[in-house]
Amino acid sequence: MNLLKLQILVYIEKYKKVTDVAKELDMKQPTVTFHMKSLEEELGIALFESKRGRILLTDAGKALYPYAVKMTGLAAEARKAVQDYADLGKGILHIGADSLMGTIHLPRLVNRFCRQYPGIQIELTVQPSRTVQELHYNHEVDLAFYYSQDVAAAGIKEDLLLEDELVVIFAPGHPFSSLKSLSDQLVAQHFFIQHAEGSFMRDFTRTYAIESGIHLWERMIINSPESVKHTVEDGDFISFFPLSGIASELAAGSLQYLPAPGPAGKSVKAYMAYHADQPYSPLREQFKQFVKQQITKQDMKP
Repeated sequence: MNLLKLQILVYIEKYKKVTDVAKELDMKQPTVTFHMKSLEEELGIALFESKRGRILLTDAGKALYPYAVKMTGLAAEARKAVQDYADLGKGILHIGADSLMGTIHLPRLVNRFCRQYPGIQIELTVQPSRTVQELHYNHEVDLAFYYSQDVAAAGIKEDLLLEDELVVIFAPGHPFSSLKSLSDQLVAQHFFIQHAEGSFMRDFTRTYAIESGIHLWERMIINSPESVKHTVEDGDFISFFPLSGIASELAAGSLQYLPAPGPAGKSVKAYMAYHADQPYSPLREQFKQFVKQQITKQDMKP
């Protein structure tokens, strides 16, 4: 059971077509099919089945899938650790970030790091919080950055980057502009922009509504924090947002805010996560230290 066969199984689950897998691996379609059949013969059980023009995993294939993800991920990580071990002048760093960290803080940090180390390449993947945590757990990214209130998964080390305040944001002309504080009931009476499924903000606001005994007037769902801010700026909507993420809008006068009421009126935490048992990588360690230095300089503070 070699890594190529396991990689094919992982891609079959992702693409559901042999042609797409062949393109991803830069192989001929018959070669991919050969390795699929070889893996089934090796294990003595059907792993793939064809349904309506798609190739799907059987129950046995689904049972093998999480192990294939971990094994291929660890192999890629081991290869990378060897390749960039001795030279910070080159190498690739895979970073995963939730939509808040990926749009508010990481672009500036990545840009500064690349300027300092022009020979390296950084791949920044921005996805909902839960997706980023899953990618990291499966060794598909080297480091993960996200907001969270949950306990870290087993084997995952989290370094606290900042404590942020969640606030209610609104346009200067909104009725909230004349107030000094908000109640849960007031929040429930205005059009609310909900964040995307799987995001930290969506989970947080849903929990807030349940704990407060209110129903948020969710008239819009947006999967981009920047789009949330721009829509709120137009005047009709409100939303929850980390205070550190609206610094430029506050300076420009395009947004205002008040502390979130009730159970939501508290700080939230943003983390940098990595596997506790990861092999040493100079590039990854250098980036971790770089991020911590930026925090010390308060570059990520509101």
